[in-house]
Amino acid sequence: MLALAQKWLARLTMGVSALLIAWVALFILYGVGARYILGSSPIWFDELARYSIIAAAMIGVGAVWVEGAHMRVSVVEDRAPAALRRAIILYQWLLTLGLTGAMAWFSYEYVGKVGFFKTQGLQISRSVPVAILPVGFGLLFLMVLLHGPRALRAQTVEDDE
Repeated sequence: MLALAQKWLARLTMGVSALLIAWVALFILYGVGARYILGSSPIWFDELARYSIIAAAMIGVGAVWVEGAHMRVSVVEDRAPAALRRAIILYQWLLTLGLTGAMAWFSYEYVGKVGFFKTQGLQISRSVPVAILPVGFGLLFLMVLLHGPRALRAQTVEDDE
């Protein structure tokens, strides 16, 4: 049941992240086209593209972690005896759970502190784009919690031919 929930959440977040990246590509294409054809593009297009890239990364980070596709060094974990390997995996899981939970909380607190400022291009409260941070860290926390203290999938690098 937990594995199914984790898989569903990973697919959902990767889908949303992919849609945001497509959105960014359209914004950038419009911005470049507008500069060459019209001579200028609205400043808020660049800002919206930047915030969308950050949102895509924050929303997709949990699914990347679940797949083991993030950059990590697992030499010690791979070569350790079984008992030590289990201890390392538990330590990594607890550390990740603690850090993501703390970052979700700290970023949530930060959202309230930047509400007085406005963004340069969109002229909206900075709390709006910054609000993606606790959402992203919260999703990562949930994914880590659902995964449990199990080994992450090993990603291999294919040989260049």
